Amino acid sequence: MTYDCQSCGACCFGLDVLLSDAEAARFERTPALAPLAALEHCAPGLMLRFMRKDPETERCLALEGKLGAWRCTIYGERPTLCRDLAPGAPDCLTARRVQGREG
Repeated sequence: MTYDCQSCGACCFGLDVLLSDAEAARFERTPALAPLAALEHCAPGLMLRFMRKDPETERCLALEGKLGAWRCTIYGERPTLCRDLAPGAPDCLTARRVQGREG
Protein backbone atom coordinates (compact mmCIF):
# COMPACT_ATOMS: atom_id res chain seq x y z
CA MET A 1 0.00 0.00 0.00
CA THR A 2 1.19 3.53 -0.75
CA TYR A 3 0.49 6.58 1.37
CA ASP A 4 -0.08 10.06 -0.02
CA CYS A 5 1.17 12.61 2.51
CA GLN A 6 -0.56 15.46 0.67
CA SER A 7 -3.97 13.91 1.23
CA CYS A 8 -3.28 12.89 4.82
CA GLY A 9 -1.12 15.22 6.95
CA ALA A 10 -1.84 13.10 10.05
CA CYS A 11 1.76 13.23 11.25
CA CYS A 12 1.51 17.03 11.47
CA PHE A 13 -1.31 16.86 14.02
CA GLY A 14 -0.68 16.32 17.72
CA LEU A 15 2.90 15.06 17.51
CA ASP A 16 5.57 16.93 19.45
CA VAL A 17 8.50 17.61 17.12
CA LEU A 18 11.64 18.23 19.15
CA LEU A 19 14.29 20.37 17.48
CA SER A 20 17.92 19.36 17.91
CA ASP A 21 20.25 22.01 19.32
CA ALA A 22 21.55 22.75 15.80
CA GLU A 23 18.01 22.98 14.40
CA ALA A 24 16.91 25.23 17.27
CA ALA A 25 19.85 27.54 16.59
CA ARG A 26 19.06 27.58 12.84
CA PHE A 27 15.39 28.35 13.53
CA GLU A 28 16.37 31.17 15.92
CA ARG A 29 18.60 32.89 13.37
CA THR A 30 16.22 32.47 10.40
CA PRO A 31 13.42 35.07 10.48
CA ALA A 32 10.93 32.89 8.57
CA LEU A 33 11.52 29.91 10.89
CA ALA A 34 11.82 31.65 14.27
CA PRO A 35 8.04 31.97 14.88
CA LEU A 36 7.61 28.22 14.28
CA ALA A 37 9.73 27.17 17.28
CA ALA A 38 8.52 27.23 20.87
CA LEU A 39 10.73 27.06 23.94
CA GLU A 40 9.16 24.80 26.55
CA HIS A 41 10.01 24.14 30.20
CA CYS A 42 10.16 20.34 30.36
CA ALA A 43 11.56 19.95 33.87
CA PRO A 44 13.34 22.16 36.40
CA GLY A 45 16.37 23.52 34.55
CA LEU A 46 15.46 21.78 31.27
CA MET A 47 14.24 23.89 28.36
CA LEU A 48 13.76 22.40 24.90
CA ARG A 49 12.58 23.79 21.57
CA PHE A 50 9.72 22.17 19.71
CA MET A 51 7.83 22.98 16.54
CA ARG A 52 4.93 25.24 17.48
CA LYS A 53 1.37 23.92 17.07
CA ASP A 54 -1.99 25.63 16.72
CA PRO A 55 -3.49 25.42 20.23
CA GLU A 56 -6.98 24.59 18.94
CA THR A 57 -6.20 21.96 16.31
CA GLU A 58 -2.79 20.71 17.55
CA ARG A 59 -1.66 21.10 13.92
CA CYS A 60 1.94 22.08 13.20
CA LEU A 61 2.00 25.76 12.25
CA ALA A 62 4.16 24.96 9.21
CA LEU A 63 1.29 22.94 7.71
CA GLU A 64 -1.22 24.76 5.58
CA GLY A 65 -4.14 23.73 3.43
CA LYS A 66 -6.90 21.24 4.04
CA LEU A 67 -7.49 17.50 3.90
CA GLY A 68 -6.52 16.34 0.43
CA ALA A 69 -4.30 19.36 -0.20
CA TRP A 70 -1.84 19.75 2.67
CA ARG A 71 1.47 21.54 2.18
CA CYS A 72 4.43 21.92 4.51
CA THR A 73 5.51 25.54 4.20
CA ILE A 74 9.07 24.70 5.32
CA TYR A 75 9.47 21.33 3.57
CA GLY A 76 13.08 22.01 2.53
CA GLU A 77 13.92 23.25 6.03
CA ARG A 78 11.83 20.77 8.04
CA PRO A 79 13.37 19.22 11.17
CA THR A 80 15.11 15.86 11.20
CA LEU A 81 12.20 14.15 12.97
CA CYS A 82 9.92 15.19 10.11
CA ARG A 83 12.45 14.08 7.49
CA ASP A 84 12.87 10.70 9.13
CA LEU A 85 9.15 9.90 9.31
CA ALA A 86 8.66 7.74 6.24
CA PRO A 87 5.21 7.16 4.72
CA GLY A 88 3.90 3.83 5.99
CA ALA A 89 6.41 3.64 8.87
CA PRO A 90 5.04 2.63 12.31
CA ASP A 91 4.85 6.26 13.54
CA CYS A 92 3.06 7.25 10.33
CA LEU A 93 0.52 4.46 10.75
CA THR A 94 -0.02 5.39 14.41
CA ALA A 95 -0.63 9.04 13.48
CA ARG A 96 -3.05 7.95 10.75
CA ARG A 97 -5.00 5.78 13.23
CA VAL A 98 -5.15 8.57 15.81
CA GLN A 99 -6.47 11.00 13.17
CA GLY A 100 -8.96 8.45 11.79
CA ARG A 101 -7.20 8.13 8.44
CA GLU A 102 -6.61 4.38 8.31
CA GLY A 103 -6.36 2.59 5.02
